[in-house]
Amino acid sequence: MAGKDVLSEGELEALMESVSSTDAIASNGETRVNLRLFDFSAREQNQLEQLPVLMTLHEKLAATLTPSLQGLFRAPVEVVPADLKMVKLEEVLLSIPELAGINLVNATPLSGLALAVLPGDSLSFFVNQYFGGQPGSAAFKSARSHLTPTEKRINDLMIGRFLSALSESWKDVLKLSPEVVKFETNPDFLQLGTSSSLFLKGVYQLSLFDWKGTLEWVMPYNAIESIKARLEGTKEPEGGSEVDTSGWSHHFRKELMSIDVSVSGQIGCRTMSLAEILNLRQGSIVSLSSPTDVTLYVEDEAFCTGEYGAISGKKSIKIRGLVNDDSRS
Repeated sequence: MAGKDVLSEGELEALMESVSSTDAIASNGETRVNLRLFDFSAREQNQLEQLPVLMTLHEKLAATLTPSLQGLFRAPVEVVPADLKMVKLEEVLLSIPELAGINLVNATPLSGLALAVLPGDSLSFFVNQYFGGQPGSAAFKSARSHLTPTEKRINDLMIGRFLSALSESWKDVLKLSPEVVKFETNPDFLQLGTSSSLFLKGVYQLSLFDWKGTLEWVMPYNAIESIKARLEGTKEPEGGSEVDTSGWSHHFRKELMSIDVSVSGQIGCRTMSLAEILNLRQGSIVSLSSPTDVTLYVEDEAFCTGEYGAISGKKSIKIRGLVNDDSRS
């Protein structure tokens, strides 16, 4: 380790294996408790926190995928971004169910193979939805070792939508051309590197009525080495457009549509002397000429012009045109 300030991955693993408890053996044979275990996984998560754009992309993907799956199944499927963390390949493989749709993806120009994983139970549920089952009904579960051809077809449809959403959500950072190059159902058959290789794992919570499932996206950590500056938000992305690192833009656009604003229109006006105004009493009548054109105001700003009239006995305005920006100012 001479001349090095940071332990290598191999040295870290060797150190962790050598320290199995907090007990240290002194040279005289006595046991001393003076060691404190250190969580090296926190170092990996700190690296992830230095890439805030990754979380934004994680949230954007979920927001893009939601309407796509709703259109596919014609049902209110919701996609919510859940965990985004850095894990070792060993943990990735152990977390995959024994029966799952495991799609190996080449996301050019990123290096290495990524995984898009749909559990077998989720595929079974969506088969039921796709072919007109009772909305939100649970899928039949049985001990089996293979997916049915129909489940494989649903996997292809859902992963196709997922990869399209992936390209769309990443387009401001990097133009991706993802495609499935291999399909597996058993994680034991995967060969993606050593067990200690680091991967980025993003989990998406799928829900439909009372049912909940997951979709996982796993990619090699070294695949993003060349674009780390963009993911840190310190380098302008492709195309020169600014990347939104707040993660709130989709939420704000959605909530903006529910804001109430005041709308008013001036039906008519008349000039009166001060003496006439002082003579007004309860029951007095002030005559106004019926207008031909009316300007409609939104929050006291001129928005459009229209023709005054009535529909079903209610005063109304038929809009003729919008007020341009120059006239508003």
